[in-house]
Amino acid sequence: MATTNHHLNLFRFFNESSQSDFIENNLSRAFAICLLNDSFLLNECIRSIVTDEDYEYLFSSISDDSSCDINLQVDTAAIDKEVYKTVYAVAMTGDNSLSVDDFYEQEELDKKNITDLFISIKDIAIIIEIKRTGENCVRQLYNQVLPFIKEKEKFNIMPRKFSWHDLVKIMERIKHVQKLGNRDSIFVKHFLELSEIRYPDWFEPKPFNVLPFGSHGSTAYIQLQKRLRQALAGVSNIAGEKYQVLPFYDRLSLSLPFPWASELIPEFEVDPKSKDKEFIAFYIWPGNTKQQGWSVFSRPMDWLNKKTLLIDGSEYELDISYNVKLSHFMGKFISQINYYKGDVNELLHTEDNFRNQSGKWNRDDWEKFEQLMDKHFKQEFDWRTHCNWQDKFINSGKNYLFMSLGFEVCVYVPYSKFRDMDKKESDVTLVSQFINNVAAAFQNLI
Repeated sequence: MATTNHHLNLFRFFNESSQSDFIENNLSRAFAICLLNDSFLLNECIRSIVTDEDYEYLFSSISDDSSCDINLQVDTAAIDKEVYKTVYAVAMTGDNSLSVDDFYEQEELDKKNITDLFISIKDIAIIIEIKRTGENCVRQLYNQVLPFIKEKEKFNIMPRKFSWHDLVKIMERIKHVQKLGNRDSIFVKHFLELSEIRYPDWFEPKPFNVLPFGSHGSTAYIQLQKRLRQALAGVSNIAGEKYQVLPFYDRLSLSLPFPWASELIPEFEVDPKSKDKEFIAFYIWPGNTKQQGWSVFSRPMDWLNKKTLLIDGSEYELDISYNVKLSHFMGKFISQINYYKGDVNELLHTEDNFRNQSGKWNRDDWEKFEQLMDKHFKQEFDWRTHCNWQDKFINSGKNYLFMSLGFEVCVYVPYSKFRDMDKKESDVTLVSQFINNVAAAFQNLI
């Protein structure tokens, strides 16, 4: 069971600071607390860092006076070096591909070298420099180990990388094993819960079958998006290089090489009517620009009457609305109006209006634009409120707008469909194939 109140998570603190030093210090502290309180975790982490020979040496036998010491913020210059024979220098970052091959090529820093985490067992020391991001900390780590390097004939110094991805994999494996034995570790569980919210990139995408549904803003949504992104990225392997995940920060989308539409956007949604039907909704916008519109209005428009879309031999609910996109320089989206036939006195989306009314409207002509819209939309629909006309246009510094007469088309695929097809890691290819079939069905629609 997840922690219901986030304030009760062991690793959340009141009056938390967003400064990187504060975050990384508390990240080190949280990791250290987990190691101190979960011997299973400690064992697996040590095993991942040291050689097989050293692992055997450390744990094949333990004397009464043996101990494992774990400390934070240690000045390595003040360590009693004589008690150690082997030193592991560990760079722990968010970069899974970080290399420590150039460890001995680093320059010295004229400053105190305080290491984030120091672990000692028998005569083996593990010095860990921690960064929550992919920042390269090899130089910093080198200087923390420098007191040992200056007497390197006495020590066996071994550079290592250990990423947060590695730690998360270990923790998830431990969580699953402990769950089988009904022995959940609150430390591992709380660390994973908090990390999944704050650092979702540390986690590998999981199959939809094991992911609970969550719409935008929920904790589950982050992991759902990661799996969906992975599936979208695989479409190009099936359909070709023109189908690519687009590099937008505000949405997850797939490029489409259609003359009348340029992208496919999936969203996790709940049926607003019943609240108990979960979907991945796939959206496209035919005629989203004037150029795309020529390819739409030059074709028969009977597709607008369709209520379902055939994908892989099954019919799925289809919703089609008329879309008025209002944009600015270089097509930058400002606002939009979605409507159905029942919202207008007479249809705005006609070939005549497309040819003669869509396109650029200068501010001097906005009164005529308002008259055009008032003529078509019913008064109770209030098109001005729908697009926030007053704030986004009248009270803005904009001197013109572009109007596109397009369409918003959405097909709703039950989330259960994806859970049934995506049960293991390799099944992501099945999801990619299905998304490719969704795109093909849209292409055949118009």
